[in-house]
Amino acid sequence: MIDVEQLRKSFNGKCALDGFTLHVGAGDLFGLVGPNGAGKTTLMKVLSTLLPVDSGTAQVGGVNVSAKAREVKRLIGYLPDQPGVYQDMSVREFLEFFADAFQLTGARHRAAVDRALERSGLAERSEDSVEQLSFGMKQRLVLAKTLLHDPKVLLLDEPATGLDPLARIELREQLKQLHAEGITILISSHILSDLEDICTQIALIGAGRNATDAEGHSVLQLRAAQTPVRIYEIEVIGDSAAAVAIVNSAAGARVLDSSMGRMVAEVTGADEQAASLLRALVVGGVNVLRFDHRALDLEERYKTVFREKNA
Repeated sequence: MIDVEQLRKSFNGKCALDGFTLHVGAGDLFGLVGPNGAGKTTLMKVLSTLLPVDSGTAQVGGVNVSAKAREVKRLIGYLPDQPGVYQDMSVREFLEFFADAFQLTGARHRAAVDRALERSGLAERSEDSVEQLSFGMKQRLVLAKTLLHDPKVLLLDEPATGLDPLARIELREQLKQLHAEGITILISSHILSDLEDICTQIALIGAGRNATDAEGHSVLQLRAAQTPVRIYEIEVIGDSAAAVAIVNSAAGARVLDSSMGRMVAEVTGADEQAASLLRALVVGGVNVLRFDHRALDLEERYKTVFREKNA
């Protein structure tokens, strides 16, 4: 549904996108992560037809965003990282204004506004001014506006920034529902735990390019991974130096962190790979006190990738 090939974009000689490539399938809920200045917002603006590219191609639903911007706009809903609202309108007037902008007419116009009010939970506040809404409610309203024309693809740039914990939970639940309805979603966020909760895949971007982990993956599979990557906490008696050497020399294993008598190791492969590593430690004379599997969360994987890039 989203196909990006070798995108390049510079501003005053400074490269924002430097050959970035991305493929998002129809119906995917796909995350995009990277440090500040990595190119996430630039990519979102290119896909939403707001920025021309210097080279490369970007397509949404098979439609080229540069050549056929009007067609792409019909397909997408774009929520920027700093969405604006018209404070002096009522909630209903705000939605009606954008329904007009999306060229919705007649029964479709009324139905779209009513559905947006229900979907956002703002039906009872439809006559309140936008200015009276909390920040979280304004974010709900802006997302509802983005969905008025029934887009096939949502481009969400840091939608949870500034939201309190309850509002973030509500946003995640809404995105899960939209995903269940078949909408393709590309979402960038610095709140990695939120992405881990809702996404099945995460693309890594750094310095405008595809960032990769130690195995060369630029897309992390969060569920149903083809090659499971697991984290093990290992505790040994005495100095861990010998254990560290054994782990780092074992196929598919490496040490992420170590201290006196303790280490955290990454093991790629099936259960047999972990069993083989444990045997190697014991045969190598290491007194193992603990060898526990720990779920590999997105924060750890993110730190592993971008610490290495900045080392």
